Amino acid sequence: MSFEINWENVGKDAGINFSIKSFINSHLESIELPSYVRSLQVTKFDFGSTPPNVILKEISDPLEDFYQAVAEDQDGEIPMPPLLDPSLENCETGGDKESDVQFLVEFDYKGNMVIEVCAELVLNYPSPSFMTLPVKLSISDIGIHSLCLIAYLAKQVFVSFLCDVSDPILDSKDSLMDASSANFLGKRSLERISLIRSIKISSEVGEHNNGEGSVLRSVGKLEQFLLEVVKNMLRNEAAWPSWINLDFNDEHDDDNDNDNDNEDARDEKPT
Repeated sequence: MSFEINWENVGKDAGINFSIKSFINSHLESIELPSYVRSLQVTKFDFGSTPPNVILKEISDPLEDFYQAVAEDQDGEIPMPPLLDPSLENCETGGDKESDVQFLVEFDYKGNMVIEVCAELVLNYPSPSFMTLPVKLSISDIGIHSLCLIAYLAKQVFVSFLCDVSDPILDSKDSLMDASSANFLGKRSLERISLIRSIKISSEVGEHNNGEGSVLRSVGKLEQFLLEVVKNMLRNEAAWPSWINLDFNDEHDDDNDNDNDNEDARDEKPT
């Protein structure tokens, strides 16, 4: 079973875009940069117009790992996952778990998402930090084809990628690097999951808008560094046994607070 995603609405959601930019920038701030680059930061994130193709493979109960994660966040007792007798589950947990569900899906993305990153390229010759040049890097042509778990429980969504899926387009690439640019075409990986199977990074270096300085394209070392950062970041954060966690409890609590404030205002009558 396949279904459509309203990709246009997702792309227009300022909150989602801001969260993704903040997540990537937080990761970039935590890594050690090489001597030839500094102040690496995402300045633009665009979902693009092409949605992923998502095929539903299986519906089941959420994994115990997700229940344990929720319990640890709440700093309380780990609830029993619904793995055994459904009647026992209803007795123990009431109706809270009736909405808990997990989907196994095939996620195929070959869209036109674009991520723009700004940095400073440091020239260390003839002396250390002899000159710095502004760099604008564009990440595009991202290809992903993997099996993915999506679980919903306790007003939280868990997303974890399990393994890559054979793909005639992505698997047809023979080389790992395009000679003209930083273009990863991963075919020969021995790992369970590469997650990002193809990605292209192009760059512009120098103060070229005012006609001064130089424009350097395909700065190999910097592009290769960013390529590895993006690949490893997504694989480490979103591939099993890791996952992306979206918590909607705070949003729900805010709605309740607003409702309570409105009720209090109605209860107050002038004397």
